[in-house]
Amino acid sequence: MSEKDTTYIGKTSGITPPIFPNTLINEPKQINPTSNVSGLGPLSHLIGTWTNKNLGSTSKGGTATPYSYNIMPLPTVSESSGYILKNFKYYEEITFSPINGTAPNRGGDYIQNANVLFYEQRIYFADGPAKDRLVHAENGSWLFLVTGPQSEEPYASTPVVPHKGSIPDQSVTTNVAKQISVPHGNSILAQGGIKGYPSSYIQKGNAPINNYPKTIIPSGIDTTQYSVKSVGNPFPDLNNNPNKPLQDGISANPCTQYIQWGVDTENPAAKGAVTNIPFEKQKANVIDYNANYWLQAFTQGGEFTQLSYNQTILMDIPINGTIIKFPHITCNTLTKK
Repeated sequence: MSEKDTTYIGKTSGITPPIFPNTLINEPKQINPTSNVSGLGPLSHLIGTWTNKNLGSTSKGGTATPYSYNIMPLPTVSESSGYILKNFKYYEEITFSPINGTAPNRGGDYIQNANVLFYEQRIYFADGPAKDRLVHAENGSWLFLVTGPQSEEPYASTPVVPHKGSIPDQSVTTNVAKQISVPHGNSILAQGGIKGYPSSYIQKGNAPINNYPKTIIPSGIDTTQYSVKSVGNPFPDLNNNPNKPLQDGISANPCTQYIQWGVDTENPAAKGAVTNIPFEKQKANVIDYNANYWLQAFTQGGEFTQLSYNQTILMDIPINGTIIKFPHITCNTLTKK
């Protein structure tokens, strides 16, 4: 089925549908609960489609001039350094769709409800020799986790299992999880929390984008090419501050309110995991993933229509017999369609 197909069930005007139909079985007629939008908490603001557009009244931020950057090393044995760079600006489209109902994790005495957003992402080169060509696609899900009483019945919601004392609240450091399926053969699970949740998670003022990647330039290897302009490294200045496109974006179109959160596979409160297929494990083993998000609004109590993010994938790559930790960093500023 093509992405232009209009037969998707529940298609919303102005939102690009997922690349799969909502229902795989047409007979008998399916019965689905309603989408649990309220259960998604702050993540409900993501529902819809986001892409690169000119920010506010400015002439930048669209597909031709995105506030984005990608830093990516490629192991190459024909080079004396053992690697080359493939750094570029990109634009993307990402769609967030709530599932119908929840995914309850039953603990025996109480449950943890996973309120779920599926996402699909497509990324394209914004410049260079491969301009406008698809470079990456992935899908996954966001979970907003909330605890609650557990039913004694397999289907009914009542009566509930008695619990001694109060049911523990979901930790604010682990109430968000991101599950990623990367079609290179990588699966990632990272957890984190929404800053200030639940009482003051909507922050006032312009978003302070200062959460820098934990590793920017690798160590233990010659990194000269990171500072030299080339086809594979067209913006060397950005290698020292991968957040600069995001900072330029919020400077050009400052918000008045924002919601901030992050996830990390190395979160000490809830360690996640990365799994790689054998080839990747041997050649470019992903060992860590972390990401930061700033969801922005421009009027008091208004809709959140701008999203900035950075993410870092840390890879162990063997170079001339030595394992080097290379960061693969991406950042972008998106507008809701």
